[in-house]
Amino acid sequence: MKLSFSTLGCPEYDVDQVIQIANQCGYDGVEIRMIKGTSALHTLEEFGPKGIGVTRDKFNRHGLEVVCISTGVRFTSLDPEEFKEQQEMTKLNIDIAAGLGARYIRVFGGPLPENQDREETFKRIREGLAYAAQIGESREVLVLLETHDSFSTSKQICELLGDAHIENLGILWDVLHPYRHGETFAETFKALGPWIKHVHVKDSANFSEEEFDLTLVGEGSLPIGEAVELLRSSGYQGYLSLEWEKAWHPEIEDAEVAFPHYANVMKEYLER
Repeated sequence: MKLSFSTLGCPEYDVDQVIQIANQCGYDGVEIRMIKGTSALHTLEEFGPKGIGVTRDKFNRHGLEVVCISTGVRFTSLDPEEFKEQQEMTKLNIDIAAGLGARYIRVFGGPLPENQDREETFKRIREGLAYAAQIGESREVLVLLETHDSFSTSKQICELLGDAHIENLGILWDVLHPYRHGETFAETFKALGPWIKHVHVKDSANFSEEEFDLTLVGEGSLPIGEAVELLRSSGYQGYLSLEWEKAWHPEIEDAEVAFPHYANVMKEYLER
């Protein structure tokens, strides 16, 4: 297994700063969520038609893989215009992923709107996921649905997908969200294991279905070692990616603290 981090943990960094800290801390790859304070990567020259090749070469020269483009795309709205906007954002981010040689993009199921029919919303989400998967397949990019929001547990994800059998769709296992909704790591992995292609690691000392805090990995109460062992036993060879939510929780430690700490802690787990 390999180590990466999401740039959610260093939201103001530019590409060169991301590369520098990744190399300093011994990471294998990077997951891009924000650069220079924005998640609208398509608005940045570094990810536009003229700059993306240069950006890809920078990562390659420094021995780093761009693993995933982590979008904020969600397909919960029944409004046709909003749904179309999400489709357009999906395509833009798949193009960026393909241009950087990233194998994945992340999308959300999203929180279910209270004022919408549940079955109609499920149908719309499946339609959006199928669209994303089809576009991704044409660019050799796999679409990953994260365990998050109204689809945090394996039970919720299985209820959503049912017998849809969407090709080119995998799972991004965020280890915190199913756990804080009452699902053990073993239960999540038993249901979703074959489809897990990427993993978000974070830790928390105080959590519930409604809220959670964030601690440095290994300093909270999640059994991170158990997750590592489940993945190891399955032959998983992908990334364990630190999702340090500095952009959403500015009070937590800076990347200069959290990133090297995570690399050191996880290397200990991996060497056991």
